[in-house]
Amino acid sequence: MALRRFPVGVQDFEKIRTEGFVYVDKTELIYKLANHYGDAMFLSRPRRFGKSLLCSTLRHYFQGHKELFRGLAIERLEKNWTEYPVLHFDMSKCKSDDPNGVEQSLQSLLRVFEERYECVGLEAQNNYGDRLRRIIETAHKRTGNRAVLIFDEYDSPVLNVIDEPEKLAAIKSLYNSFYGPVKNMGDHLRFVLLTGITKFSQMSIFSTINNLSNISMDPEWEGLCGITAEELERDFKEDIAQLAQQLKLSPEQTLQKLRDRYDGYHFGPKMIDVYNPFSIVNTFSKMMLKDYWFTSATPSALIKILNKYNFKLTDIENKRVYESSFDQPFDNMGSALHILYQSGYLTIKHYDFERNVYTLGIPNGEVYDGLYSCLMPLYLSPNPDDNTSLLMTVQDAMHDDDIDAALTAVQSYLTALPYNLSNKTERDFETILKVLFDCIGIKAETEVRNARGRCDVVLKSRTTIYVMELKISTTATVDEALAQIDEKNYLIPYWDDPRRKVKVGVTVDPEARTIKEWKVVE
Repeated sequence: MALRRFPVGVQDFEKIRTEGFVYVDKTELIYKLANHYGDAMFLSRPRRFGKSLLCSTLRHYFQGHKELFRGLAIERLEKNWTEYPVLHFDMSKCKSDDPNGVEQSLQSLLRVFEERYECVGLEAQNNYGDRLRRIIETAHKRTGNRAVLIFDEYDSPVLNVIDEPEKLAAIKSLYNSFYGPVKNMGDHLRFVLLTGITKFSQMSIFSTINNLSNISMDPEWEGLCGITAEELERDFKEDIAQLAQQLKLSPEQTLQKLRDRYDGYHFGPKMIDVYNPFSIVNTFSKMMLKDYWFTSATPSALIKILNKYNFKLTDIENKRVYESSFDQPFDNMGSALHILYQSGYLTIKHYDFERNVYTLGIPNGEVYDGLYSCLMPLYLSPNPDDNTSLLMTVQDAMHDDDIDAALTAVQSYLTALPYNLSNKTERDFETILKVLFDCIGIKAETEVRNARGRCDVVLKSRTTIYVMELKISTTATVDEALAQIDEKNYLIPYWDDPRRKVKVGVTVDPEARTIKEWKVVE
């Protein structure tokens, strides 16, 4: 059992502070955000990354609840503790995928504040913008202080219907009515914050609010949500030590396990290492290393998005993008990379200051394993038992360095599932091989470039490097594939590697949609 109490599923700052939960002190950053940056901001972070706790902390700060902040950094910074009227809208409560349901949720959210500030006369109207405007004006007038507006998970209702155009348009229309009045109310507003996963076009909240600043990639706020590497090593020493005892490892080895599994997120050019907070608090609460974040919700929207853009897992490695790509509205983007980054399935791996170019990749082991497992049905069988059986067979074969047995299993499997491939291209087969071998822990690289060409697939096991060339043709031969490996010098980059090197020529029948034959040469 954990020595301390961790806030698993607890996102309320008051509950955390009054009931003895572990809290990583972010209040110095929160003070700067509230007082020295701007009046209206948007922050994008993946789900379960601490956005709701941030909003809750800001609410209690602006409400002047000084007692909750005793012993925290903000206590030495804030001298006045002014109480502002705070309008905190948790949009994740709009769970319906129906516009009528969203409308009822907006009614309920507004009614809370209409009752609090005794706003009468507009309750029966469906003009939600007018009602929000009246609440803001009345709150300012009654308290003498400008209002604070916090919209947490603002995009939650929109993401629920991302693949249903009619519902999406209807909910966007409701949102435009709801958010629209915020534009011209600067005299009544002290602070505005929206949090969510992504931006949507044709949303008045982004097009009409004066000076709405997207701070999602600003260097100053990279560590605002999540647990930084510095915070983990500073605030969780005793927990790391206890976990080390549980795992029968040293604290240093345990810390490396945590890095490999949950670290690796970067949200801006400073490249501050950020751990997934949901996985960290679960790990220390249960004293077990598991895939907590990825399995906490089925990313069905992700599957729909990847299908829409015909996305392949071979597209994921070392993708370079300009900074402007991150600020594209979700529904205007040209590829899936944007939403994969904002959803937490990709992160920044490198930043080129001179060119202002970011390189994206999978953050860590938890996301790597989860992403491949989640997407496997797109490339293999929709039956998980079939996929598990194949993976175990291939894993056993590769454990014995038997590439022949592994390819025999793949050939047999694909023969039984000829319908599963939507296309008959080399890229489809490269993707299938990458999914299979990555899922069993063997590094699979595709389209590997050298000075003379591009090798289709390179597999790196503990003992062996397999350089594989595919020929998608009814007439091509395995000898032609092997000849290309020699002609293009695909093995040369690996000569200094102590592992054995093996050439594999493979032909694929595009009509039967399976491996036709192969030849292995050492």
